[in-house]
Amino acid sequence: MQVRVLWATTAVVAAVLCFLPLTSLLGYESSAVMGVVLGLVAMRLTSLELDEDGGPLPLNGVNPRPLAWWLDRLAARLVLTLPAAGLLALNALRVKNCDPLSGAVFWAVIPMVSVLAGHALVFCGAAVAGSGKAGWRLGVLVVGADLAWFAARLVIEPPITGMNLLFGYFAGSIYDEALSVPEPLLWFRALVVAVSLASVFAVEVTARRHTRRAVGPAAWGLVAFGLVGAVLAWQAEDHGYWLEREDIAERLGAQVESEHFVIHYDPGALEAREVQSMVDDHEYRYAELQTFFNEDPAQTAGRKLGVFVYPDRTTQHRLFGSRNTFVARPWTYEMHIRWNSPGDTAVAHELAHLFTAPFGGGPLSLATDGGLFVHLGLVEGIALAADWPPGELTPHEAAAAMRSLDIAPSLASLFEPSGFWSQPSGKAYTLMGSFVRWLVDTEGIEKFKELYAYGDWEGVYGRQPQDLVTDWEAFIDQLDIDESRLEMARFKYSRRTIFKKTCARTIAELKRKADNARRRGDFERALSLQSEVLSFQKGEPEPGLDIAKLLIRLERYDEATTILDEMLARTGKRHLKPKMRAQVEELRGDILWQAGDRGSAAGAYQECLGWGLSDGERRQLALKIRGATTPDTAFSERTYSYLFETKGRTRLVWATRAWVEVAPDDPLARYLLGFQLSQGGLATEAIPYLQGAPGVLAHTALDEQRRLMLARALGRADRMDEAHAVWVQLLGAQSSRVRLLAVEGIDRLRFGRGETLESHPQAP
Repeated sequence: MQVRVLWATTAVVAAVLCFLPLTSLLGYESSAVMGVVLGLVAMRLTSLELDEDGGPLPLNGVNPRPLAWWLDRLAARLVLTLPAAGLLALNALRVKNCDPLSGAVFWAVIPMVSVLAGHALVFCGAAVAGSGKAGWRLGVLVVGADLAWFAARLVIEPPITGMNLLFGYFAGSIYDEALSVPEPLLWFRALVVAVSLASVFAVEVTARRHTRRAVGPAAWGLVAFGLVGAVLAWQAEDHGYWLEREDIAERLGAQVESEHFVIHYDPGALEAREVQSMVDDHEYRYAELQTFFNEDPAQTAGRKLGVFVYPDRTTQHRLFGSRNTFVARPWTYEMHIRWNSPGDTAVAHELAHLFTAPFGGGPLSLATDGGLFVHLGLVEGIALAADWPPGELTPHEAAAAMRSLDIAPSLASLFEPSGFWSQPSGKAYTLMGSFVRWLVDTEGIEKFKELYAYGDWEGVYGRQPQDLVTDWEAFIDQLDIDESRLEMARFKYSRRTIFKKTCARTIAELKRKADNARRRGDFERALSLQSEVLSFQKGEPEPGLDIAKLLIRLERYDEATTILDEMLARTGKRHLKPKMRAQVEELRGDILWQAGDRGSAAGAYQECLGWGLSDGERRQLALKIRGATTPDTAFSERTYSYLFETKGRTRLVWATRAWVEVAPDDPLARYLLGFQLSQGGLATEAIPYLQGAPGVLAHTALDEQRRLMLARALGRADRMDEAHAVWVQLLGAQSSRVRLLAVEGIDRLRFGRGETLESHPQAP
């Protein structure tokens, strides 16, 4: 009876998984869940059959051939995995499975290995403890201890991924959607198999010795699998499934200390001046957040804060477990980021998490409800509120735009962990960040700190959170967001969460590989991968747009034009939103110009204006429109060469310098040379080309960017008074992004002079 119930349990669980997001297909998530279920079922079946058959109890002289008994039943245990696998595979008739081969591999290395390991665990436990029932209990203890060890490492050690006996692999952040079968998982499961088989052979050897039979074959099996297991365990760090803090610091290769930080970094990725710039940037952010929070986490911790700076996504994924997600753990006073240049908001956001440690609640020093459940909305909300990144839309403006477009989820739903994680990160973080910043600005940071630890809204604010949400909504709804920025928000915040995407893991992995191929110049390989994405996402505009871009790089203009024309012809629900239409029209303009039809190209570029373009996109479009419409043939040819023919920083600097020599008074040529010099780290050399009277560039976005680069270059050249004057001018910029950067720029100058920061930077 129990056996039938156990078999039915596996089928029921698999059937339920068929109707849940992510687990509805044969892949990583379903394999992890079924690894636990099937592993425990295998353990229980083994314990029942051991007691029925007398068991492989060599110390009592029962069943002198335990290996044969174990192998005989192993096949039946593995067959146990087939009905569940079959259900999930057949569910592909209902839910699209884009990579069944990877799903089969995940199934083989997680549930099937879990079954083998569970079968061996109870078998060996029974041999030691004397009965199948005792073996089951011992096995459950081992599984529980392994789970506790996994959780402890996840909390204490840096990596956000981890390995486990039954569920096999924890993939870390759901925001890192790309996933294929990871190599460390294969090595770890090979270790599990080797140790399991070595243990079974140890029982066989013991039985043979007890019955005075030759142990030769069994001993060879024990030695062979034992050696394999020992070697795999010894090489755990090399294979990437057992990394600790010291290992990561050693592999990064260098560290630098400052007043508040110990920063681990890759010396091959940063020059000496960049290292000092990174340190200064961290110290500025510390002072900035110290003013905002009125806290000193380094003093609270009694030590300097730890920072691990990864040079690229690949290294970050190999050492830490994520490609795109940065992490700060308040309870360890450490954070893991990539750093590109001063002003990188990753430092501010993750450091803000560490600043909450002194007033956080529970064992992890986080926001909680009653000290028990972590309040993820407040955890991420205060980090964004303190960071307040300078974007095209402030978090307040983005929240107002989402509400105006009716694409904002209920803020109340984000107060629950399931509600917060079920929304796309852009929506959840932005809305909670806006709410928390409003709360801090209206009620003060000290009240928020009282709330943070235990979530006592009534005790701290004298009101329920829904009442505060209503007031925040009234504040947000009065903000005026123009049509262009509404379209920008529609494009940015209409993306679906991973739980609502088709083949989310597979498609993200294909896009990642395609992007890597494009970066190394292998456009044919990138095109093949993007075509595969398109086969899975028929009707979606993004894959077609990416394919058109690659076809243009390959100079296959007719094919690219056909794709773009088809996209523009869409109607009904499949029609392009304005932001996407602008991108398509711009690509059409590029093709037309490269075909020699400047007039039609200019018309296509003009079609893009006002459709939710970012500052960078407006600058690029302004350059293209001027180059395509000017009657000055020489100017047009130089613009064309700069945009379409010159590749690489060195060549771009050379080309723009030649342009300036030919046309020394051309403000656009001077701007482009200054831009390229600044991007290449030659800020001082860029200053003469960026200087000029305000409005020297006809297009506002170009002129604001010129002054922004000039202010930064003057600061790096220690011409602080001149830099300050330019920053003050930019306080009145048209772009909210530039205004925020101007406030921060003035603040950084104040910090560099050793002055106390009076308030957290906020746009006027």
